[in-house]
Amino acid sequence: MYPNFENKHMEEALFHPKDFLDYRKFSNKQFPKKIVITYQSSALRYFRKKFKGKYKIFKIHSNFHVHILEKENIGFVKMSGIGAPHAVTMIEELIGLGAKQFINIGTAGGLQKEGVFLCVKAIRDEGTSSHYLPHNKYSYPDEQLTKKFAEFLSKNGLLFNEGITWTIDAPYRETKKEIEHYSNEGVSTVEMEASALFAVSQVRNVKIASAFVVSDTLIKKWEPKFHAMNVRKTQNKLIDSAIDCLKSL
Repeated sequence: MYPNFENKHMEEALFHPKDFLDYRKFSNKQFPKKIVITYQSSALRYFRKKFKGKYKIFKIHSNFHVHILEKENIGFVKMSGIGAPHAVTMIEELIGLGAKQFINIGTAGGLQKEGVFLCVKAIRDEGTSSHYLPHNKYSYPDEQLTKKFAEFLSKNGLLFNEGITWTIDAPYRETKKEIEHYSNEGVSTVEMEASALFAVSQVRNVKIASAFVVSDTLIKKWEPKFHAMNVRKTQNKLIDSAIDCLKSL
């Protein structure tokens, strides 16, 4: 059973995100409590164009910035990498700076069909979450925030389904047998971050919701559609819905 050190999730870490933030002399004064997390460069371009002149930039690393909407106390993050370890490192630091509510927006592989899926639970097939929580099949988003997010998806005219996601560390090892197995279980999507983000959020007592637009399908064969215009437009609507939802809180 992973990780190798039994019950390590119960042990105290040697150092914490706050130690790193103190080392870098970061202050959480006026840092946003609400964060939209994204991964695609097109998402960042959309945000910059939509809110031109209405945000400031908070620099955490040389390649990791938080765009903060002025007067709204909402931060917009485009992750500089992919996968659970990267996403968890970033959300830990954001929480250390005072963030309390997160909406995670991404693209995902579709195991059933194309479209938008609001995530209700995630299969933990990555390594990071087991350093936070004991072994279990699933981790979960915040129920209340997920329901609130669903309201704004509907208000913005987005058709969506609730779904289970399969979070995996190794995208080039999504085997045919696994895909068939999870598809038969009714799993909707596959991606690389959600289950770990849910686990960290539970441990750190913050709220998170997540939704994906299908960018490639893995049904009978792999069909990539990453750069299809409808995928980008739908992602933009997801961003609008996430910001509207966080504004309402």
